[in-house]
Amino acid sequence: MKYGNPLKGVLGAFAAVVAATAIMLPSTAIAEDIVIGIFVPTTGALAPLGTDMLNGYELAAKGATVNGNAIRLVVEDSAAKADVGLRKAQKLVLEDKAKILVGGASSAVVLGINAQGARLNVPILSTNSQAVQTTGEQCSKYLFRTNPNDAMMAKANGILMEERPEYLQKKWFVVFHDFVWGQSNKAEFAKIPGINIVGEAGRPLGTADWSSAISQIQSSGADAIYMALAVGDDMPSFIGQVRSFGIDAFMLPPLGMPDSMLQAVGENAAGMTAGGLFASWMSEDKNPAMKKFVEDYVAAYGIVPGPQAIQAYAGMQLTIEALKQAASLDTDAIISALETTSVDSVIGKLQIRKEDHQGMVGTYMAEATMLPDAPHGAKIGWKVIKDIPWDAIKIDLADTGCKGL
Repeated sequence: MKYGNPLKGVLGAFAAVVAATAIMLPSTAIAEDIVIGIFVPTTGALAPLGTDMLNGYELAAKGATVNGNAIRLVVEDSAAKADVGLRKAQKLVLEDKAKILVGGASSAVVLGINAQGARLNVPILSTNSQAVQTTGEQCSKYLFRTNPNDAMMAKANGILMEERPEYLQKKWFVVFHDFVWGQSNKAEFAKIPGINIVGEAGRPLGTADWSSAISQIQSSGADAIYMALAVGDDMPSFIGQVRSFGIDAFMLPPLGMPDSMLQAVGENAAGMTAGGLFASWMSEDKNPAMKKFVEDYVAAYGIVPGPQAIQAYAGMQLTIEALKQAASLDTDAIISALETTSVDSVIGKLQIRKEDHQGMVGTYMAEATMLPDAPHGAKIGWKVIKDIPWDAIKIDLADTGCKGL
């Protein structure tokens, strides 16, 4: 009698089971985190601004996924220096494999990274670069901006002065940070029809002693000061020193300041008005999405969100939605999605103008107001006087300086 190999039969049956199982089980790809590279200043004069932005990004990305893949933020400190920012951007793309770069705070950093956009070959989205060049003369297929720019803010300040004509009658002194953004901002302010500028003083970022500039203000006979100062440690220092010299001139900041600083300046900031405010947490009484965001922000960070934190949150909302809508995670697909995606963000509908990659957003007319009841612990806040929509402040494509993407 011949007997077959019993082991052969067992192995054959086992193989058949494995094959059947393989057919029944769906094929699944290994999930990988989608990296978003964040470049903000966490040290240096603009660190308070960078911290606000980072808080907004982190809160918006918390728990977010794209097609089952987790979003992971990798953060690098740009120190608000163009050379440092570029090195960190290269690291985020080459080593951390970031699919998109998000951040800013300094227009010089954003423009420096954009100059190498083709080599980096990833989209770059800024929620705080204000220099007109960003979506103007230096526009590119890689660079996107979701916040209002200097020209839009100047239009908003023009609207402010139409509504409060007494401001237009004042003699203005412009104090500015002498670098890309400060020069851009003061140039746009000077374009406001009928504005009377009697003097100006430029100082480098990181200036601690403003006494020489204050002497120039006193000598000019100005009764109003426009502060084209980057929103960092310098601005509250300047305001405090101006008041300590006994100067009670009206002061107009281009967009306000982070609420962490506003609280520190306190009564010295009361009465300041802004036509180009990015956003205000005090709109929570009319905006349920803002109310929820403010509650979450205060719970996470113990302070109300400033304008830059709000813009950062909205920009990250758009970024994540675009990644979801993209046909793939290839650069061209993400760029295409950013150009066509709109999102109901914390500041309302947010969408990019495809032709120059400028965010189609408005600004807010607001006044720094003392808050006796201290909601969320805030003793002072930007009380919104009027919403200024995109259509009122947009710059026509022919006037942007962008020659095409």
